[in-house]
Amino acid sequence: MIDMTNNRVPYGLLTDEEKAALHEHEKAGGKVEYWTGAMWYEAQPHPTFGCVYRAVPLPKTQDVIAWDRLPEWVEWVARDGYEEDNRVYGYSSNPYPYSDQHGLWMSQGERRRIDDFPGIVQIGTCDWKDSKQRRPRG
Repeated sequence: MIDMTNNRVPYGLLTDEEKAALHEHEKAGGKVEYWTGAMWYEAQPHPTFGCVYRAVPLPKTQDVIAWDRLPEWVEWVARDGYEEDNRVYGYSSNPYPYSDQHGLWMSQGERRRIDDFPGIVQIGTCDWKDSKQRRPRG
């Protein structure tokens, strides 16, 4: 996917892929702004050839975990960032970042992958370092 959040090229000079990226961003619920020469304004639905448009970044979201479907020993959940494979693990004790370079979490306790079962995890958009969550207690 093409990142259009820093675009400074007029709409008429964008490639078809760049135009499609702006429209896909809107379809996903994102906002698009246009530059007036002094500031950014919310864009109208019909782009103009000479205007510069950019995608407003979507807010970062946390992963959604179906805690009630996980074993009781899973006290923590975190998503690895290794090569953007988004593997999510359950931990019995508080995990810590093991390697920033490789995007890995480690723990002194039990660790098991939990994202390979349907309906357990809905991957969010936050960075792997912000993905750690503790089981909510009533």
